Amino acid sequence: LGKAFAIRLLNEGARVCISDLKQETGEKTLAELKERFGEEKVCFVACNVTVEEEFRNLFDKAEEFFKVSCVDILVNNAGINTNWGWRKCMEVNIMAVMMGTEIAMERMRKSPKKGQVINVASMAGLGPGLNEEMVGYTVSKTGVIALTRTMAQDIARHGVVTKCICPAWADTEIVSSVDPNPGMEKSIQQFGMMTPEHVAEGFYRLVTKCDNGSAMAVMKGVPYLLVPDYNIFPMIMSMVMMAKILDKIVGPQVVTRNHQIVAFTVAFGFLALFIGWLF
Repeated sequence: LGKAFAIRLLNEGARVCISDLKQETGEKTLAELKERFGEEKVCFVACNVTVEEEFRNLFDKAEEFFKVSCVDILVNNAGINTNWGWRKCMEVNIMAVMMGTEIAMERMRKSPKKGQVINVASMAGLGPGLNEEMVGYTVSKTGVIALTRTMAQDIARHGVVTKCICPAWADTEIVSSVDPNPGMEKSIQQFGMMTPEHVAEGFYRLVTKCDNGSAMAVMKGVPYLLVPDYNIFPMIMSMVMMAKILDKIVGPQVVTRNHQIVAFTVAFGFLALFIGWLF
């Protein structure tokens, strides 16, 4: 996805520093992009995002190459699949994202133009995982969404815009190289496989058209969609209020999902009758 993101930005006239763990892969992509967009438009810095010194060097080299005091956008795109085990998944997919965000915040908050941090999460972070094999990936991407929304909520203090993109299945190495399992295959059949370019278009719209704290879902055959944060309001607060009502009426020892479903169904039924009576 990183290459597709870079090309989408370069097409709009941006200057881009690309990064990869593998020197050979990065230099090959750099040569291709320089030929297409020009020597001064793109640079490459090798980086292991789990090593703080290398991550800081990535910022330093990008700013040095483009002769700027601070980058405008950090895209936390590095990620791995579950083949590496849950510990490595957490290290790369969330710990490194947190570190990159922290480094960007240190620099951007001092800049007159605060900039943006764009985190690459996943649709896997918006719901329960497919199966046990996906635990590390699912937990890490859920963390990326929570990180994004938490930092976005505190924008008054730091001034940096934070957003995330949540793609479903895309035709990338991280998907094609994962050890196949029935849950994954069924999900791909259900949601389809997107091109990196389709995800990149969503990424560009997220950067240019969406507000701080946005979490964009990207799926094949579905319009680009912003997913609201239901954790505070209205979901949690509505459930809290309904639980208090249920406690007064029936006093259950524990308010369960079924209690909530029945209560909200009754409440909406009364609301529908009241609206019908009014009109």
